[in-house]
Amino acid sequence: MTASQVFLRVQATYRGRLGVEVGVFVAVDHLRRAGVLSASQEATYIDVEDWFIEHLPNPDFYADGNTIGAITWFKTPVPEAMQEGVDQLCASLRAHGVPFDVVRTSEPGAVVYEDAFQVGVIPPERRDPTPLPNDLVQTPTTAGSKRAVAASAIRHVLFDADGVLQLEPDVGWYGAMEPYVGDRARELLHRAWKSEKPLLAGAGGAYLPFLEAILGEFGVTAPTEQVYADVWLRIERVPASFEIIEALRRNGYGVHLGTNQERERGEHMRTALGYDAVFDVSCYSYDLGVVKPDTRFFVEASRRICASPASILFVDDTLANVEAARTAGMTAVHWAVGDGHGALLDRLARHGVDGRHTAASTSTS
Repeated sequence: MTASQVFLRVQATYRGRLGVEVGVFVAVDHLRRAGVLSASQEATYIDVEDWFIEHLPNPDFYADGNTIGAITWFKTPVPEAMQEGVDQLCASLRAHGVPFDVVRTSEPGAVVYEDAFQVGVIPPERRDPTPLPNDLVQTPTTAGSKRAVAASAIRHVLFDADGVLQLEPDVGWYGAMEPYVGDRARELLHRAWKSEKPLLAGAGGAYLPFLEAILGEFGVTAPTEQVYADVWLRIERVPASFEIIEALRRNGYGVHLGTNQERERGEHMRTALGYDAVFDVSCYSYDLGVVKPDTRFFVEASRRICASPASILFVDDTLANVEAARTAGMTAVHWAVGDGHGALLDRLARHGVDGRHTAASTSTS
């Protein structure tokens, strides 16, 4: 890279989750995920992106989902074939009224990657994301060929959390509670679970005062915060589940979370477990104001995903929730971690959903 080098970036005028204006590939993919591209526009997008996957080196910062928040700029002059592909994507943005800019600069940011055609940089400034055009959903920057998803009626996968993405490690819920109440652990937990529904729906106040009252009934003298941390927050992500989520994203599917949680545990999942950085749309019952298996949960989830229920596949370990999702118009599969991840891949495949690492990722920032 020379001091006189000029760089080019084609970007929409709205800012995404990286705090900068989203690149042309991401902007068109937002249209695809919203289901507003015509068949020919979607085919063009897939052809262009697959061509870039084959001919443009993939920056190494995408290997972990771009945790450093880098973006890419073309070196100028842009090769003719690449420019033709970008122009075709810009035509789709124009057709759907999505404003975009062609930006040139000699100072794109701190360079963290470089090849013959592009640089990856840490942008010099980040600002809050801006509202997206109507019916569009923010998506992460990691992506790959969309051919698998284009051939499927399913465009999005909505995951439950407990028993699907995360587990209480080692001793489980009952074992974690036993040090405090002995053989009454099951009784206490079922008492809490039976009474917590208003809190799962975002009503009834904070969870700790609710839990403190129940612990008092069982003679627990340990601090409520300690019990809550030892039992309710004793959560570990299941790595193999998240590998499938990453594969789905690379293969072009929207990946979303749909879970019953009270606010404190939900916030722990969003921050300490990093779920906000994983999922395109997160649907927590305390935020939606309705609890599975109420079909309104799935209707609202579809609205937030900006997709029809028929284009969403839901995965849950509770049969009642699976049946409710089907009633709301979604495809749904009943699966739990104990069934094995091979079984989950097979069940996804029965509905034309490819959850294997079959597509290479490409830079789409």
